[in-house]
Amino acid sequence: MIKIAICEDEKEQQDLLKTHINQIFKDLPINYSLYIFNSGEELLKNYPKNIDIFLIDIQLNEINGMDTARKIRETDNKAEIIFITSLIEYALEGYEVRAYRYLIKPVKYDNLKTHILNCIKEIDIKNRHIIIKEQGNRIKLDISEITYIEVQKENITIHTLNKTYETKCTMNNIEKEINCIRFYRCHKSFLVNLEHIKSIKQYIAVLENGEEVPISRYRFKDTKDRFFDLIEDKLC
Repeated sequence: MIKIAICEDEKEQQDLLKTHINQIFKDLPINYSLYIFNSGEELLKNYPKNIDIFLIDIQLNEINGMDTARKIRETDNKAEIIFITSLIEYALEGYEVRAYRYLIKPVKYDNLKTHILNCIKEIDIKNRHIIIKEQGNRIKLDISEITYIEVQKENITIHTLNKTYETKCTMNNIEKEINCIRFYRCHKSFLVNLEHIKSIKQYIAVLENGEEVPISRYRFKDTKDRFFDLIEDKLC
């Protein structure tokens, strides 16, 4: 089930988005729920938990779309946010709330479909997990929370957004278990989640939390290419 919330104060635009979304999911083997809100205030007071995709008009009255997204991000780091706007200059500001997708009014069906399908792929990745053993305990880890993994012989250290875990495994086995294109073996001893890279400098991946992951010389170009491909995919 995919839950989508539209926050748009223009009735004509609401109806257009609703029609497009109904048509998109008509061709998909996925159930969905659609919620409509007329303002940022109404959305923040009434939207149900676990919304997967928000479509938010930036130019809302009183609480604008950007501030609405900021409020959402205070409690929800996983939802996908798509901004609807007639002013593309807001795009750079959207990085603050991890909204990488923008649609220009009037929203075209093909453009919205592309973004919705990409969001569904992101949601699938965020819902995936692995099970590891640490000191006899079985622990479930969301792969989207993993920033990088390092190995020394058969000892694996898994770094996540909030904690570090130690387990016994080989890098090849854990890479196969994760099985996600967002993870790249940037070094024989390091597997990095491209999603959490902030920048790349000479043979170093700088993560959003400030940590640095080494990149081997012969994998440097491919790591950069994959990182920029990810950014390009999100901006398309």
